[in-house]
Amino acid sequence: MSAICHILKECVNCEICIKECAFLQEYGSPQKLAADWLENREIANPKYAFDCSLCGLCHGVCPKNLDPSAMFLAMRKELVAEDDRILKQHRTIRTYEKRGSSPLFSWFHFPVNCDTVLFPGCAFTGSRPETFTRLFHHLQKTIPHIGIVLDCCTKPSHDLGDMEYFTKMFHELNQILSTNSIRKVLTTCPNCYRIFKEYGKGIEVQTVYETLSLTEKKSRKINREITVHDPCGARFAKNVQQSVRNLLQQQGFVVREMEHNRTRTFCCGEGGSAGFLRPDFARSWTKKRVEEAGSSEVVCYCAGCAHFLGDNSVTHHILDLCFFQETVLAGKRKVGKAPFTYWNRYHLKRILKKNLQAGLSGTRNQLRD
Repeated sequence: MSAICHILKECVNCEICIKECAFLQEYGSPQKLAADWLENREIANPKYAFDCSLCGLCHGVCPKNLDPSAMFLAMRKELVAEDDRILKQHRTIRTYEKRGSSPLFSWFHFPVNCDTVLFPGCAFTGSRPETFTRLFHHLQKTIPHIGIVLDCCTKPSHDLGDMEYFTKMFHELNQILSTNSIRKVLTTCPNCYRIFKEYGKGIEVQTVYETLSLTEKKSRKINREITVHDPCGARFAKNVQQSVRNLLQQQGFVVREMEHNRTRTFCCGEGGSAGFLRPDFARSWTKKRVEEAGSSEVVCYCAGCAHFLGDNSVTHHILDLCFFQETVLAGKRKVGKAPFTYWNRYHLKRILKKNLQAGLSGTRNQLRD
């Protein structure tokens, strides 16, 4: 049964998801939208599917465990399959995505006996190259043969419904890893984690937060209240959510939980590329999250979320706190922003190529061919 038919059949119009979601408040219940789509799509103006952030909050609060966001993604897929020109307004994010897999920025390094790689994603290396370097060196202590993959998981195309491009690119990535005996991928990005979890074949995926240990740091109380923003990509990843809180406790922080946390977390505003069509919807999520955080500083574990929330509140990435705590708490930690993020990624690649030479290395194009 398709995701659309499933919602039509199973939704009972309890309106719990509507109370939580500005998108549904404007367009109506998931069951109504499913019926409109199936009965008369022309009248229904199906482009509304691209206004949804696909954050999954509707799924997180649904008493029947239904996932309306999967229905909106299915609608996007149908529309793109019919005419991909519908994505013309998303040109910016699609260009950003394609650069991540291009010969300019992609780079794979597999040391001898390597079966595990660090996959940091696009935003993290661009905004925090020094933190990435500290993280990689830290992981080398416990995983001496760890490799590196600088590339894009192509989640933007996936969420926009361009499954032809996504399937081609992710299969290619998966094939390169499998061919080179990679059995485990460690991610810093919850969105990359989610993509590998759902589509990776023959490869185990974990976030670095689940494997990272800071036992050498002495636990101490820090007279500073913080709160945690859980990214949408980790909405149902309980181990990931708890591991981040454990890392904060190891450093002596006391966490104040927001009302909407874990499975009920709010979107930061970046989700589903909705901001390219309806920036008002996108920023309404940012506003909700900042208001709920109140006077507390926000800690998150997604570079994209850190960027969106950081423009409106004091926001820290958990890995910055792990490796540059004093600088971060003093407000002196600088984070790269566009367009300098591209230079950071290019420069980081050059440094890694110079310092990591033993083993197999190359761009996606070179290893694919």
